Amino acid sequence: MNLPPQLAPWSEWLALVPLEMAEPLGQMLLRLQPLVGRMTGVAPSPDTLPVGAGGIARRGPYQRLLLSEWAVLDTAPDEFIRRAASNELLFSAPEPQVRRRARLCVALFDAGPEQLGEPRLVQMALFILLARRAGEGGAGFQWGVLQDPVTLHVEPRKLRPWLDARTLTRVDAAHLDRWNVALDSLGETDEVWQIGSSGCGALARTGARVNIEASLLDAGLKVNITQRRATRELLLELPAPDVGARLLRHPFDLAPAEKKPARAGADDTLSLTQAPVFGLSGTWIAAARKKGGVVMHHVQASAAAQPGKPRRRHDTPLGLVLVDTMLGHVERWDDYLTFDRFPGRGFGAQRSVACPPPQQFQIPSEAGSWLPTFFLIDHSPTGAGARVFMLDVAGKLVCWAVYGQKHKHISEPRFQQVDYQVVGAMQYERTLLYATSEANCTTMHAIGAKDKDPTDIAEFPIEATRVLFGAPAPKRQHASWLCALQRSDQHWLLVDDNFKVTIPLMIGDGATAMGVARIALAPALLVLSADRRTVELRSATENRVVLQSAQPIAQLVLDPAGERLCWLTDSRELSVRALHGSALLLHVASVPQRGAA
Repeated sequence: MNLPPQLAPWSEWLALVPLEMAEPLGQMLLRLQPLVGRMTGVAPSPDTLPVGAGGIARRGPYQRLLLSEWAVLDTAPDEFIRRAASNELLFSAPEPQVRRRARLCVALFDAGPEQLGEPRLVQMALFILLARRAGEGGAGFQWGVLQDPVTLHVEPRKLRPWLDARTLTRVDAAHLDRWNVALDSLGETDEVWQIGSSGCGALARTGARVNIEASLLDAGLKVNITQRRATRELLLELPAPDVGARLLRHPFDLAPAEKKPARAGADDTLSLTQAPVFGLSGTWIAAARKKGGVVMHHVQASAAAQPGKPRRRHDTPLGLVLVDTMLGHVERWDDYLTFDRFPGRGFGAQRSVACPPPQQFQIPSEAGSWLPTFFLIDHSPTGAGARVFMLDVAGKLVCWAVYGQKHKHISEPRFQQVDYQVVGAMQYERTLLYATSEANCTTMHAIGAKDKDPTDIAEFPIEATRVLFGAPAPKRQHASWLCALQRSDQHWLLVDDNFKVTIPLMIGDGATAMGVARIALAPALLVLSADRRTVELRSATENRVVLQSAQPIAQLVLDPAGERLCWLTDSRELSVRALHGSALLLHVASVPQRGAA
């Protein structure tokens, strides 16, 4: 393996993984190495020299008086007495009695849900750094898992057992107490490293404490190392999402021949296969990156405003929700689902659960596909709690609920199956609307933030293959839900005024319905033409062109309020404007390819 010279110290470990993963992992090692440092007070090799004279001193027992001083006593006794009174006599100083033996470095990792995903990449790098550091210092290296007290592993060059040491159990006081008892048997010069999150309690004996946490404002992870009362902090950039996933799941497998090695670094080239997602307020939009991860852009209130700085997340989520400026997301890691960054305490910090079996929750087979995801929260002590809803590829609506938002102890996420044969869903502010269709009957349901169970709000004696929801009409005292039911490839049924008014509509020119909105107050379908260059609003009485694009449109999205339109062209340009306006509120140009003129 041809590694850069600066990665040579870790070549023994980097040789275990393919080259396309070794280089990104090596960059993490280079960034973390200065924080870890070297072991102190350890001899590089055993010292076989006997203890003897180590120098000359002005004090000491007279058995160590130099022969020259005894000669002065014989020839000039008065001078000898003066030198003794003035502390000028010279003695041989003994060599310090150093206990030469190899010390032990013990690394204890938090393998629980707070450290799944990206933090495990940092833990992997620290594992390698500490193992080599101990070997350089002539010390032994052992590692363990905080959730598995008193079990220490002695294979410093085997990563597989460490990778398999994952659990959904959080570190509690009982774990720490048992480790404290076990660590009492270590020698005084042995050191202990505790590696995890800041929310985990501290061991009684810890030579170094490492906290790994996500950064709220920047891409990457914050790594804090406290050692000898000094704290050093680093914002660590991570490898590309596909490389990070392979490092944690299949680090020793070669990539398929047709795949090119992934490059680390931020690349905001947008994916054409995944539709962007508006935030609930319509002021932020998240788009999938071609090489994995998410980039978020702020949608300005006017065209005159200066564009803001994009935010990025390197991991590819299974689903996401934008609530104001918070990107709540769900990620899958092997057999676990991880929830993070949702509003409130329930899912605000990273929480992991076992992934339900496929018959209960079916995940897309294609990597990078997002499932429709929604979030409701009720802060009352005995209310519905915080809930993350997801619509799987089989049309099942499921949710994970957490209770006790205002209590000290929050419940574990509880999985629930909400409904089946769901053909459409949309969240508008604090209400989730969805439709089910079976046996020639389509039913509309609503779940409010305080509702523990869905409420049936309308029923139609037809079977629909798709249902699109729109925002209520403006300036009305009560919500007047708008929706459209697809009965066949060409036949639609527009429904308005709280499901009381139905208007049949036919789309027969190969156009695709993408949403439902209004022309004035009349309900209309938002359609994309067959050539993917024209966007229209079609009602029972009027067809209105709202957009003409020079490039074919790959994705078209309407915000939950029905006021802003986003489109992504085949040239990977992202644009946002008001549905009934012309000025662009956001325009993201495509990333130029290397070597292009």
